[in-house]
Amino acid sequence: MFRRPARGDFGNAGVGILCGPGVNNWDIAVTKSFPIKSEERFLQFRTEMFNAWNHTQFSGLFTAARFDPAGNQIDPNFGAFSAAWTPRMIQLSLKLYF
Repeated sequence: MFRRPARGDFGNAGVGILCGPGVNNWDIAVTKSFPIKSEERFLQFRTEMFNAWNHTQFSGLFTAARFDPAGNQIDPNFGAFSAAWTPRMIQLSLKLYF
């Protein structure tokens, strides 16, 4: 529990006791080439997946505490996640080499 320290007191919480969420991000690319009548010409199919396993990547926390006159923390969002990065993205491409 977080409380406001007494006037003139620094409190007992150290610097950096709150840390942000971790990151678990996998980017994957898969390609397949299809020859066309000769080895010099081919069609390449490529797919790229960013955040392939679709893990939620939180990007922030509510860190601003609000206190009542008695010094009790009253913000219900304190310590909760505030935002997230983009979810899975998939990109497909087709390229002709000649």
